[in-house]
Amino acid sequence: MFAASLVTLALAISGASAAPLTKRASSGTATYYAAGLGNCGWTNSGSDMIVALNTAQYGSTSTVSSHCGQTVIITNQKNGNTHSAVVSDSCPSCSYGDLDLSEGLFSALNNGNLADGVFPITWYFAGEGPSNNNNNNNNNNNNNAQSKTSTTVKETNTKPATTAKATPTSTKVTPTYTPTSTAPVETAAPQPTSWSAPSTVEGTPQWWAEMDFSCGFTPDENTIPVAIAPSALLEEADLYKACGKWIQVVNPANQNALSVQVTSYIPGGERASIALAKGYTYLSNDENVINSVQWGFIEGQGM
Repeated sequence: MFAASLVTLALAISGASAAPLTKRASSGTATYYAAGLGNCGWTNSGSDMIVALNTAQYGSTSTVSSHCGQTVIITNQKNGNTHSAVVSDSCPSCSYGDLDLSEGLFSALNNGNLADGVFPITWYFAGEGPSNNNNNNNNNNNNNAQSKTSTTVKETNTKPATTAKATPTSTKVTPTYTPTSTAPVETAAPQPTSWSAPSTVEGTPQWWAEMDFSCGFTPDENTIPVAIAPSALLEEADLYKACGKWIQVVNPANQNALSVQVTSYIPGGERASIALAKGYTYLSNDENVINSVQWGFIEGQGM
């Protein structure tokens, strides 16, 4: 009986030692920065969903990190908003667990509020999800940076395509991410019957081969989507209020006009600029470059 008990105990110990290591999430603070050419080697803009990884986890800034191109899942601990983003740069001033976010990502996670400047986060690399003991793990991470290094999840070698803004003869590639629930609309609003836009601004349109829907809803398949940047009509902190609203866009060069619906916004975009996909083709007559457009919110929408 005693020998049998020893065998049972040995098997139990052996089984325990063979169990996989628990994967851990990181915790820290989120800040934002002006995106540009990063240490990963490609150029981004403020509207791209990217992060700069703290150098303790990024590694040497003199080389391209193996984390470059990895997707991270980030949660704002203040409001529960979650977004995915791509590692594109390093952050020398960040502490272990911290992330420096693009302005667009910071805004999306913080309900359009850039004024906060910082908020607490938890995050992990996609495919290396957090364990059920995240709270304990996060406390351990804050106490010992050296021990955190030993529990860093394994890297992948996936690299995204360059995300520089496109010209009318090329393609804009944006990272895939899950829209937040910050938008005030859940379904597409009907197109207004009136085309009057009493207040308008003039801006430069961008051509995107594919639009994203960061407002959190998918428009009707016949709707022409648009993304807007801050302007005299709506400042950066209030851009989310435009989600689902309709605007009128006119090309002064040929008087072509469109009624388009706001499905996304560009917090760090050029002032008064807009981004269009198939709408650009119509306004420009077969994708000729448009120097400027006039646009404004169609009346009767409370804007």
